Amino acid sequence: MLGYQFLYLASLITFTFGALTFTVLTLFYWRKRRQRRATTGGLVFPGFTLACASAFLINLALRVATPVSAESPWVTGLSLASVLVTGLLPPLLFHLIYAEERRDLPGLMIWRVLLAGFYAIGSMAALAQGLEDTELISTGWGDQLNLAPAVMLGIAGVLGLLAQGLSRRTPDSGQRRHRSWSRVLLCLTLLCGVVNLARPGPFVSLLADYLVLGFFCVTLYYKERLVFFDLLIKRGAFFALVLIGLTLAFVLGPGVFDRLPADWSRPWIGALLLTPFFLLGPWIYERLAKGIDRAWLRRRYSPEEAERQFVRDVQASLVEEDLRARASASLCDIFQTQVEVCFTASGAPPVEPDGGLLARMEQHGQSLGWLLLSTRPNMIPFLSDDRRLLQSVARTLGVVLENVRFREEQQRQEEREQQLRLLASRSELKALRAQINPHFLFNALNAIAGLIQDQPRLADETVEQLANVFRYTLRKSENEWVRLDEEVEFVTAYLRVEQARFGERLQVEFDVDPAAAAIPIPAMSIQPLIENAIKHGASAVDCRGLVKLRVALDGDLLCVEVFDNGPGFPLSFVLARPGNGQTAPGHGLRNIIERLRGYYGKSAQLRWESAAGHTRVYFRIPRQPVAGVTGSKLP
Repeated sequence: MLGYQFLYLASLITFTFGALTFTVLTLFYWRKRRQRRATTGGLVFPGFTLACASAFLINLALRVATPVSAESPWVTGLSLASVLVTGLLPPLLFHLIYAEERRDLPGLMIWRVLLAGFYAIGSMAALAQGLEDTELISTGWGDQLNLAPAVMLGIAGVLGLLAQGLSRRTPDSGQRRHRSWSRVLLCLTLLCGVVNLARPGPFVSLLADYLVLGFFCVTLYYKERLVFFDLLIKRGAFFALVLIGLTLAFVLGPGVFDRLPADWSRPWIGALLLTPFFLLGPWIYERLAKGIDRAWLRRRYSPEEAERQFVRDVQASLVEEDLRARASASLCDIFQTQVEVCFTASGAPPVEPDGGLLARMEQHGQSLGWLLLSTRPNMIPFLSDDRRLLQSVARTLGVVLENVRFREEQQRQEEREQQLRLLASRSELKALRAQINPHFLFNALNAIAGLIQDQPRLADETVEQLANVFRYTLRKSENEWVRLDEEVEFVTAYLRVEQARFGERLQVEFDVDPAAAAIPIPAMSIQPLIENAIKHGASAVDCRGLVKLRVALDGDLLCVEVFDNGPGFPLSFVLARPGNGQTAPGHGLRNIIERLRGYYGKSAQLRWESAAGHTRVYFRIPRQPVAGVTGSKLP
């Protein structure tokens, strides 16, 4: 009695599992058919899915209803429906082969007639068998009709093998594997149909049904792998484990509960004892899914690990091209296939290929591009987890793309501002040259006039140095860059003219590193500091004024320092803004720092130290200007 109950429960579990799986599969598949047509087979595969789901549901209903009332009209109707649905499976099996090979079959009209006739004969034979089995009619052909399923199954195997053998189609590697498995199952189906003619027993008859289901699973695997693995492997395996666990609880439960006190044997106590198993369900499913991913699907990362890896790979991107390359390489590593990454808001994205995946990137309702995964070379399918992962990665990539574009726009804005500062500094340079010419010339000529009678030789030398100053300003007027040694020579000539003017009241010192002689610097970037040191420093003291120029190298930086012993800057000193007095020391400093920042960006630094009897102004710049902002030819 216990063995019969166990077999009954096992069959009940089998049909429950099949009914649930194929019902969900049918709903899922038909919903997909409404969204897009199948690439091959039309509606035959959804029809096959519906027939399998119906067969499982009917058999499940029969297992539940038969022990209650085997003679009820419901059981009779279910039995008739079961025979009719089962009779449609051999024509559907052949139809699947025909749908796959029809474009390359010779004599297509003959095959269509064969298919239609096969459906007609199979339907009539199944109807006659069902009516005979339910004793609704008596034809006298009961024994012959009982052989009809075996005959139909053998005919389906023969026609399927014949269609594949006559087809002129040249399949690819995946299609060849599909065809090989189909041929094996068709041969087994034919063999099973022949064996069933000898009426060996119910086991061989059941084997024929499971061969049909095996053929269905193989077709589903190669045609709709996402559906196959998602519904039949992970969720199916989990559901099977749950049913097995419930079966064990049902079998072992009475013996356990019999040992409990009488007031413990209440239904809610049983439910309470089963609660830990339900709480362990998510953990069991996670471990089962991970095991299938690693052992069967050979995934390198879990979804969480894949997202973290992708973020690490793309977060360092600075420009779009770098982001595209990093994203493509990371996705190739994660999904083990070729990936196409497109950042464009215009144009329609491509159609999702068979065996591939497509995800669109959108932010704030606007399209940013798409990601396209090709079919894996090892033919391992993509699952719904892969689709969800790709969609999540697409959202992450969209956010990173927006940030990269924002940084690029910010950088372009900074470059435009830098160019504007550079243009302004060039205008300031021209104004500075124009300013030096009349004022400096007037003061120098007055000094020379005073030296002609008393010190004619010094007057001649001063005229020569004055000529050098103006020769420099004229020669370099069209070039914004000079070598450091040329700028130092210009400053030397300028200071000698000023020494002729101030006499012994002005002392000059130079400390220039010879290794810095060939470094390019902006023209007239030192002279304004020297002019400020004389005008607002050395000339304002009662004792001898001192102006000192020091140039040194500090690693990759060039350091230029101008020192004077004047009274220093006022306590309220700030850099003069455009429009302020031209004689303010802050005006020259502002002109220099704006020019330096225009050439070197944030790498340029200008500082000063000021106190009574001590003023030090210095700037640090890289040995080379920032690429792309010089705007003129270097010396």
